Amino acid sequence: MNRALLLEDYVEWSILMETAIKLAFGNLDIHLATSIKTANALLDRQAFDLAVIDLNLPDGSGLEILQRLHKEQPNAHCVIATVSDDDDSLFDSLRAGANGYLLKSEPPQLLAEHLKGILLGQPPLSPSMATRIISHFSEPPQPHNQLDTVLTAREQEVLKLIAQGASRKQIARDLDISPHTACDHVKAIYKKLKVTSRVEATRVALDKGLAG
Repeated sequence: MNRALLLEDYVEWSILMETAIKLAFGNLDIHLATSIKTANALLDRQAFDLAVIDLNLPDGSGLEILQRLHKEQPNAHCVIATVSDDDDSLFDSLRAGANGYLLKSEPPQLLAEHLKGILLGQPPLSPSMATRIISHFSEPPQPHNQLDTVLTAREQEVLKLIAQGASRKQIARDLDISPHTACDHVKAIYKKLKVTSRVEATRVALDKGLAG
């Protein structure tokens, strides 16, 4: 590791992550970006061995930088460092090309240990995030013949649109219903399927062949 990009807009968190990076890899060259704009400017000029990326920036999502790195600098190790511990943030990041996902609530020494795993070919994951990934793939899907009895025909239409990536406003437009009604359908679907996120709902839709 010679050069790292650290995308973080809060001073306290940038100090924490810079400390963790140096504990893990020594005194490498760390370039701090506090916005998507400054991160893009850095990527225009040079390549990085490591990128530690926050998700919520003043001018957008760190996923934009993650996707650019994944496309233009595929050899860079990209790690999300965030306070967001929800399934959507985790799996959206992994789908966008993240090599790891760390929670900034951990002390710098522990974050450094996770980062060191990169040198051994191990993805840096906070334990709770690793548990979420395992649970996501180990939970058995609902039996195939139960979906019709669980959801109404309209709710199945909404679920299919959720799986296709439609926002609640898009669902309302596509089904010619009000945004409020679309939100009510989404809430009912989550409750009936016993899921808490778009990722989990999408997995059910895929299991039932609704997301084709």
